Amino acid sequence: MSILKEIYEYKKNFVEQQKNKCSQKKIENQLIIDKNKSFKFYEKLKKECDQISIIGEIKKGSPSLGKFVDDNINIIQLANIYEKNNISCLSILTDEKYFNGKLSDLEEIRKSTIIPILRKDFIVDEYQIYESKLSGADCILIILSMLKQEDADKFSIIANDLGMDSIVEIHNLDELKRSNNMISNMIGINNRNLNNFETDLNTTIKLSKELQNNEKLFISESGFHRKEDIDIICKNTSINNFLIGEYLMKSQNLPSHIRELLN
Repeated sequence: MSILKEIYEYKKNFVEQQKNKCSQKKIENQLIIDKNKSFKFYEKLKKECDQISIIGEIKKGSPSLGKFVDDNINIIQLANIYEKNNISCLSILTDEKYFNGKLSDLEEIRKSTIIPILRKDFIVDEYQIYESKLSGADCILIILSMLKQEDADKFSIIANDLGMDSIVEIHNLDELKRSNNMISNMIGINNRNLNNFETDLNTTIKLSKELQNNEKLFISESGFHRKEDIDIICKNTSINNFLIGEYLMKSQNLPSHIRELLN
């Protein structure tokens, strides 16, 4: 069984267990939907289109590296450092098994910061979108390599109806073509190969040559460990939005490293 298949099956079972604890209907009844509410995540990055924008990730582990941050890390303090040092948006890992996260991490961080938040998880059921909205997320991730197009389209529409943004994550040209007609206004190009977990910045460079939809924002994800990595993408593409996690999480001088990446 491939890792994506394994993750998908695990997550479907996990969500079913959550439904038994709290039904989707109960969650929907608690939601307050403001139809005039702006799409904060997209709008924040759109306003910064003439500069480097970083989505700072908060995660304690990954499928490729396992747990790499102590459970006792103060994620609220970390989020506040991100915000005070001009990180544009946050990405919070909420998957428990593969990323050592939990949804309550996002809920707690939401109380302490005003910048937009992406719930980064394996979204395999519409239940998770309503759950994300209730927890304070402004955006969800839709991973095309895990989903049938019908489900991906449905998830992006539900998010939009709830006043949430969505980032469609792609890894190759076929997925780029699939994403072009989706309602989502952001596309994330993941430089990490989900089969062997290796990263290659050329993934973004190659796919950037095929970008046609100027209405969408493009984000380069994974593989950034120094300012030179960002410079490579800026030099060879028109992309200026970057999702960075491991490098920032392991930093021993976070404000300094953020300044270095942004300058």
